[in-house]
Amino acid sequence: MLALLAGHPATDAEHIGRLVLGPLARPAQRHLLEALTAYLDTGSATAAARGLRLHPQSLRYRLRRIRELTGRDPRDPWQRLTLDIARTVAGPPPG
Repeated sequence: MLALLAGHPATDAEHIGRLVLGPLARPAQRHLLEALTAYLDTGSATAAARGLRLHPQSLRYRLRRIRELTGRDPRDPWQRLTLDIARTVAGPPPG
């Protein structure tokens, strides 16, 4: 991730983004990627849930699933930054 931020020429941004996101890059997990995006954009599970028209506990459950699937906790500042960068550079999900 640091090589990507530094603009290292040997890094493939889209590939790194998909590696970090792991299963979230799959079309079947689009709901989790949408939850992550809403959370990253708002900075709050409650606000993200409201924007997605979900119960806040449902959004928190999705954040836990994201942590389980990626090994990265979106509530941790460094991990949130990593996930945000990966989401940005991964491009649209396939499918």
